[in-house]
Amino acid sequence: MYIMALEDFLQPSESIQYRSSEEIEYQGEKYYFYITNVRLMWHKRKGRIFKKDAFVAAALESVREISYKETGLINKKATIKIDMKEGTSRSFTSKPASIRAIYSEIQPFLMKPEA
Repeated sequence: MYIMALEDFLQPSESIQYRSSEEIEYQGEKYYFYITNVRLMWHKRKGRIFKKDAFVAAALESVREISYKETGLINKKATIKIDMKEGTSRSFTSKPASIRAIYSEIQPFLMKPEA
């Protein structure tokens, strides 16, 4: 399962707070989206016999803003855009329910007061 492989990438005091129920699209590839107490992470594992991991992460503290948008009439898709403090952004697309769940899970981390 994905969580077993993902644990290899976690820091000692880091714990998974949320995992997407299905794969979401990032830069044309399918990943599972995770939120830990420290980072946003997306991870995928490829290969039937020889497993290969792909892992991308961003510090939660570097998130400046998130936005949500739905497109389509019949085959609806939703996109969450995550703007980072350093000026970059990342966009993820999937079914509206999956993206809304990610949006809702990130919100409490953004509302924490800065020290």
